[in-house]
Amino acid sequence: MNQPLIFATLGPSGTCHELATETYIDFQELPNAKVELFDDLLEALEQLHDGKVDFIVQNSAHPKVYELTEKYFRDIFVIDSFLCPTRAMGVLSRQDVEHPRSLGLMPATQAYVNTERWETFIYETAKPIVGQNLLAGKYDSGIAALKFAEENPEVLVIDEIIGSIQTAWLVYGRQPNRQQGGVIGIKNPNLFQLEFSYS
Repeated sequence: MNQPLIFATLGPSGTCHELATETYIDFQELPNAKVELFDDLLEALEQLHDGKVDFIVQNSAHPKVYELTEKYFRDIFVIDSFLCPTRAMGVLSRQDVEHPRSLGLMPATQAYVNTERWETFIYETAKPIVGQNLLAGKYDSGIAALKFAEENPEVLVIDEIIGSIQTAWLVYGRQPNRQQGGVIGIKNPNLFQLEFSYS
């Protein structure tokens, strides 16, 4: 009866997905909820479909959003969305490389920077993996959490600060949100008050 609710999201530990899921659980005041991390959200989708996890939280910029939304569209539903900032991130480079040529990154982060200065791109599934592989020397630069450079200043430098991005997150479940038809959201007309400045 008091079984924990399991929220699946993208791992490994330290991802923005993990942070957003934990923040959402706190916001919803769900003390019996726990987070389970997956390397692949399609695997999490199968577990949700089979009743082994209860919900999935996914960033709206994640490249597999359409697959999670569509694969089991009769059984799995987007039941909520919310805004939550990412971890502060940036372009980090190895101190021992004078002219970085390779860049490690998640596909969803590529548009944050001008990538013309790198010749080679190595795509990873999560920013913590980029940070770990950058420390290990797999590539010269990477888009990762700033904390990797802050905690390893003898190895990494911060080339460019992207910062924390306020972004949208999707919550999937097995029961559709049955609130009234049409738009489901928080009414906030103040968002649409345009401020004009005249010079």
